[in-house]
Amino acid sequence: MAVVGASRHRGKVGYSLIRNLVVNEFQGSLFPVNPKAHSVHGIKAYPSVTAIPHDVDLAVIAVPAALVLETVEECGRKGVKGLVVITAGFSETGAKGIELEKQLLEVVRRHGMAMVGPNCMGVINTAEDVSLDATFAPTPPLRGNISFMSQSGALGVAILDHARDINVGFAKFVSLGNKADVSGNDLLRSWEDDPATKLILMYIESFGNPRNFVRIAKSVVKKKPLLVLKSGRTEQGARAAVSHTGALGGSDVAADAIFEQTGTLRVQSIEDLFDAAMAFSLQELPRGKRVAVVTDAGGPAIMCTDELIGLGLEMATLSEKTMEELRKVCPPEASVHNPVDLIADADAERYAKALEIVLADKAVDAAIVIYVPPVVAGEVAVAHAIWTAAKKRKKPVLCNFLGRSAESPGFVELVTHNIPSYLFPESAAKAMAAMVRYREYRDRAEGEFRKFNVPADAGRPLSGKAPGSRLREQESLDLFASYGFDVVKSRAVKDIDGAVAAAAEIGYPIVLKAIAPSLVHKTEAKAIVLDIRDESGLWGEFAKLQRTLEKAGVAVDGYLVQEFLRGGKETILGMKMDRKFGPMLMFGLGGIYVEFLKDVSWAVAPITDLDAGRMVRSIRSFPLLQGVRGEKPADIAAIEEALLRLSQLVEENPKIQEIDINPFLVGEKGKGGKVVDARVIL
Repeated sequence: MAVVGASRHRGKVGYSLIRNLVVNEFQGSLFPVNPKAHSVHGIKAYPSVTAIPHDVDLAVIAVPAALVLETVEECGRKGVKGLVVITAGFSETGAKGIELEKQLLEVVRRHGMAMVGPNCMGVINTAEDVSLDATFAPTPPLRGNISFMSQSGALGVAILDHARDINVGFAKFVSLGNKADVSGNDLLRSWEDDPATKLILMYIESFGNPRNFVRIAKSVVKKKPLLVLKSGRTEQGARAAVSHTGALGGSDVAADAIFEQTGTLRVQSIEDLFDAAMAFSLQELPRGKRVAVVTDAGGPAIMCTDELIGLGLEMATLSEKTMEELRKVCPPEASVHNPVDLIADADAERYAKALEIVLADKAVDAAIVIYVPPVVAGEVAVAHAIWTAAKKRKKPVLCNFLGRSAESPGFVELVTHNIPSYLFPESAAKAMAAMVRYREYRDRAEGEFRKFNVPADAGRPLSGKAPGSRLREQESLDLFASYGFDVVKSRAVKDIDGAVAAAAEIGYPIVLKAIAPSLVHKTEAKAIVLDIRDESGLWGEFAKLQRTLEKAGVAVDGYLVQEFLRGGKETILGMKMDRKFGPMLMFGLGGIYVEFLKDVSWAVAPITDLDAGRMVRSIRSFPLLQGVRGEKPADIAAIEEALLRLSQLVEENPKIQEIDINPFLVGEKGKGGKVVDARVIL
């Protein structure tokens, strides 16, 4: 391994790189490159990479940006295959840097090299036969089973520091920097079958290739947990969209959809990331989501219970036998129901016996133990009792030693014996929920991508249309009909005579709609008339509609006559083409649920049948579709099929930018659903 830019001066990156490699006992051959030094850290230095008389596998480059191209070219001639470019000053700096990075990548590709960076902190491999710390981070990592990739070097430094504080170790660590060559997807492929890696953590700011991520992450998650901290939740300056779907969409929504579809666990903070990481790296997965809480104080137990329930877990129902056994080891004042309150004078012996009894209950999948130390002296004994009892059962146990940080002796005692400990009860509950969610993700079926038979010219309504244009409403309905959607009977007309003829053909009652580019929301513009029951009513409503629109200054292109449908549940199906993620599908209930509550779910196309089911069931208002207060359930299978047909439609017609099917009117179970109104923007 060569370090190009190795330095003898403290404060220089090249100094820290060599020092970390030496101090952490790198097991390979080390060649400092510095034309102005005979040796660095007592190791013979060379004036250039080509002057090294041995083969070089990896070169870490920490020279000024102006010298990087020349240095990389030299590495290529030497036959170096791996590069870690620490140097900044590339695409992160603007147009000149972007061009410089393009040139750098061209040299890398021409010589068949692989490059991490530029603008990165370096790489770490803690395997005993490698022991590589090629970073300038001040804190050496502990050895462990976590592999971590970070798009931010500065955050990487903080993470290594925090991980050591809480006794969490790493197998591999890579600071990706600008990701000009080696990407997060490449590392996922590398670590997927790496026996040293039990758990993968990611900090990312953007996706390079989201489609590849979906494919790779689905495979990785079946083998090991993947936890992601993604920044950039807000998207400033998002354009105002014509449709509901465009207004509600955004790149972070797409990221959430991808994480949900792939089983990737998204966390909201560095603290949450390492709380979950500690649980995954130290404990086995729970078999189910039934959790018992054992405590010596009621307040923290209540907070823990609330958090567990809020995160979708269940409080285990203890058997009569379990409660009877608990009564034998607890004072009369104790509560033997879940949460089990051992009361404030609980000692190590009471904790040990109670936890053993609780973990033996078949209705308990996992336990959280809360301890509020009355005196510091007793916490080590209690910690010892907890890990000793936990060891007897293959069920995950997490702890909350309230008010005790990573420096406390109780924390050290627990973590040293593979029991995660947290400062607050909510943190333990979140970590437990992450483990349960991963178990559910890992064990769930993959689902199938259904393919529907559609005519060869199914996308004909889109032909010849200019980008940015919108299909006429009848064209939109024809498009969906060609893809097998059940579409409301509809006729486009120019005048009252055409409306009368269309109504006679469709059959009363009917709906009359005005058509104009400005009429996006017809109800608000009073451009729609419902439940017209006969021809005389049609004449009167047509004349009234004309007067209303003339008064509003709306130039009408024509009218739509449709059958009037009674009953059913109004839902909305939509699509927005995300510039990074591709077509994103949306589902929700219509009306206020989408307009004001924004109660919608998203998925990135294409979706499987199980993805469609999850989309429908994940909205908060799903119980309304199941039937409440005597209402019959809606045809959920019809919604799922409609989402699958929509997925196929947008995959086969990439010219489409946005779609709103609003409403998609769903009948009772077995009665299907119909497209009533639709908008398609190219």
